[in-house]
Amino acid sequence: MNVRLRHLYSRWPCKATLTPRFTPLTTKRCHASGSREAAYPAPRPRRVVYTSKSALWSSPIHPILHCAYEENFEVPSSHKRFHDEEVARLPNTIPLWNAREVALELVGKEAYQTCIMPNIWLRENCLCNECINSDTLQRAVDTFSLPQDIQPSKVVIAKQGLQITWQDGHQSLHPWAWIENHKGLENNLNYRIIHRKEEDTRVYWGAEIADNPPSVHYDEIMASDVGVGVWTEKIRKYGFCYVDGCPVSPKKTEELLRRISFIRETHYGGFYDFTSDLTMKDTAYTSLALPAHTDTTYFSDPAGLQMFHLLSHTSGEGGTSLLVDGFKAAHILQQEDNIAYGFLRTFKLSAHASGNEGITITPSKEFTVIEGFRVANTRDLLRIRWNNDDRVTPRLSPATAGWYKAARKFNEILKRKDMEYWAQLEPGRPLIFDNWRVLHGRSAFTGTRRICGGYINHDDYISRWRNTNFTRSRILRHIL
Repeated sequence: MNVRLRHLYSRWPCKATLTPRFTPLTTKRCHASGSREAAYPAPRPRRVVYTSKSALWSSPIHPILHCAYEENFEVPSSHKRFHDEEVARLPNTIPLWNAREVALELVGKEAYQTCIMPNIWLRENCLCNECINSDTLQRAVDTFSLPQDIQPSKVVIAKQGLQITWQDGHQSLHPWAWIENHKGLENNLNYRIIHRKEEDTRVYWGAEIADNPPSVHYDEIMASDVGVGVWTEKIRKYGFCYVDGCPVSPKKTEELLRRISFIRETHYGGFYDFTSDLTMKDTAYTSLALPAHTDTTYFSDPAGLQMFHLLSHTSGEGGTSLLVDGFKAAHILQQEDNIAYGFLRTFKLSAHASGNEGITITPSKEFTVIEGFRVANTRDLLRIRWNNDDRVTPRLSPATAGWYKAARKFNEILKRKDMEYWAQLEPGRPLIFDNWRVLHGRSAFTGTRRICGGYINHDDYISRWRNTNFTRSRILRHIL
């Protein structure tokens, strides 16, 4: 991890040397809680760059300059550079005068940002064995027994990280990679673990996936967790995967599904085995055609994975399955109509399941059709909620008409021939897909079809994917 650090200094007109001053930062101004002159020896940096930041000046005659040092440090061309050979040795100890936080500037590959770390945050998140239970990896320190105004007695910028000695003598070390991991947007666990660029192997696809759909053999999955890792990685990468060579048996299918995690119970039950007899009042239990949709949009937490295993289809034809990559559709929508994309990322709706007596399920709040971490970035998509049959009446607002226009555009993209992957399910070849990403449907059919399968929670699927594809130390490095 390439972390670059910047410290705040003040150059006073009457002084010939730089005087370190620690200052709590605000959005517009820096106010010093005190100032002292001192000598802080430190190793000579390879490069010293001063960058004037007039927006942070405390007054016209007391400009605050940022001193940055690190190996291979580079300043954006938009910033003026000052090279001062007289001040080549910078302090590695941050002076503290009743400060409530440690302020550093972490400079990444693209830009730098100020990182304000409250003392209480640094202390409660100490990574030592006294503060984290080594058996359970849970926090062992009682956060609320720590003084709210806790103070460090010494903060040292070391090669391995930020070293802090607290006033009670406790010592903490926060590696630079750990600090980088916990700043800004990346503090979201799902974003850090699931959507880091080096771990985001997702491939968008359309109708061309029919030439080589992802699949894994049943025996490989059942033999070891290595096979489960191959399986979950393909689900992660493409959003769906077939399993070849599965026994045509509900029991064996259930055992297969449980290789990922336990089966989620819903008002449909747990592991299901059904025919088109309308036992449950839902169009899925009919022989009608179903447009591309995601399941359980009426839950606050929609089902994560869904498996279908066609056990038999007698005295009839049809029932071809449809899959559409919802993330690719969202990406195309943003490219072709960014305003429509914005509507589906911001306008919130609800859904319901009310067909059966005694059941009226709605989510705890309204959600958008397209969910993600950053509105402008389709690589950060989290989930698609799209089921026109289960959607409730949208609330009236100035944006309602715009939402209908945007939804029509999204629907048109979903129905493009080059977006639709059609395939006939076969006995002995279960299909599993990510219900948060891949929309599914089917053509109408005649005769009697028997299908078994079930749901798995998305969090449990992601946990299984992580633990069968990455080392535990790598996973925990992004969590703790």
